[in-house]
Amino acid sequence: MCQQDGFFVMSVLNTLTDRLSDFLDCSARQIVIGYSGGVDSHLLLHAVASLTKQFSQHRYLAVYVNHGLSEHADKWQAHCGAICEALAMPFRAIRVDVDPQSPQGIEAAARSARYRALESVTEHHGIILLGQHQDDQLETFLLQLKRGAGPKGLSAMPQELTRENGVRLVRPMLGINRDTVLQLAKQANLQWIEDESNQDERFDRNFLRQQIVPKMLERWPDMAQAVQRSAHLCAEQQRLLDEVTLTYLSALQNDDNALHIPSLLRYSSSWQNQIVRLWLAQQGVPLPSQAVLLELPSLLTAKRDAEPKIVFGDFQFRRFREYLYCIECYQSISSEHEFELDGQQIIMPNRLGKLHFSLIPEVLNQGRLYLRSVALSFKFKPATEPHSKPLKQWFKLWDIPVWQREQSLMLFHDNVCLGVCINGKLIFSHDAPVELKDKVAWHASAPVL
Repeated sequence: MCQQDGFFVMSVLNTLTDRLSDFLDCSARQIVIGYSGGVDSHLLLHAVASLTKQFSQHRYLAVYVNHGLSEHADKWQAHCGAICEALAMPFRAIRVDVDPQSPQGIEAAARSARYRALESVTEHHGIILLGQHQDDQLETFLLQLKRGAGPKGLSAMPQELTRENGVRLVRPMLGINRDTVLQLAKQANLQWIEDESNQDERFDRNFLRQQIVPKMLERWPDMAQAVQRSAHLCAEQQRLLDEVTLTYLSALQNDDNALHIPSLLRYSSSWQNQIVRLWLAQQGVPLPSQAVLLELPSLLTAKRDAEPKIVFGDFQFRRFREYLYCIECYQSISSEHEFELDGQQIIMPNRLGKLHFSLIPEVLNQGRLYLRSVALSFKFKPATEPHSKPLKQWFKLWDIPVWQREQSLMLFHDNVCLGVCINGKLIFSHDAPVELKDKVAWHASAPVL
């Protein structure tokens, strides 16, 4: 390395530590470093370790996420632990399960599992430091371009992002290219892991890294910097678009976070799609494909008594009355299935939650207590009503959407119906003992997003 190169590398290292200092000069109590053992995250860990005494107000933690996808994963975990011990850096390893057959692809599934694991050990308002660099940004941009992404996708990876739980994701190395990262690591005599899967060109990112990006950078050496600027401009445009869309969206939502369809239809199809995308993004729902969005107008303009649905991934669009809902897909409850009370609680199907009993009256201990699926023809008399009607009629009067009817359950003691469980509420029947009503609680997970 010539003297000029040495000065350049030192300048970059100073820039990195200055940038880290800007992020560490804050009131966050916890700093988590995503540490895979590769050269990028090792350089980041090395730089952070050099600053811990200067910024001693934080609690630091290096986290290795063990996906178990390589036969060497446990050996790499031990290596990372040894490096952290040498640096006096607290270390934790988290093992995650990744489905190789995941519809989103093994790369995306592993990435999602990694971020979930890092966030699981990060307290509210903590900071997660990630080691992605400029060439990673270029690859991400090209992958999004291949998928036909718009400004949101082409924004690629932000240098800083605050999650809904207040955790900040920070990428202080986005302005440094891969070659400089390697130079810095070699100069510091770092020992890093080479993941053999990075050579597997069946994965799109590796194909880009091995075959496409080197040729692009050979012809256009400033390509990564140019893409960084484009990603920044796309992100800026997306923020402006979201600001306007948010004003439209807030006027369309009801208390259940559903969208008022007649009001939505007043906008052009382009604005409808943009409003729906932001609505889904706010709820953490993966965005549907363009093909799914093209189906949406048929659902929005369906007859009032129709029950259309559009399924995408683990979610579905549904319409009820004049509102558009997005709910998780669910399995219908068998009409003959019964759920026995076990001890003082019962876990309901479809992630509907738990039904808890406390101080069950003696009269109930003498018989069988269970839940079963709703029969729409069953005649039910609510405790607050003077007449009985088939549940189908009550559901209409109560404005219960179809998917909530299909997931409703009836609570029985022997052959006596004590109540109906609907969307987080327990409606007692006229036959339920008065003393029972203060002894039952349903902690439910509402299916509407």
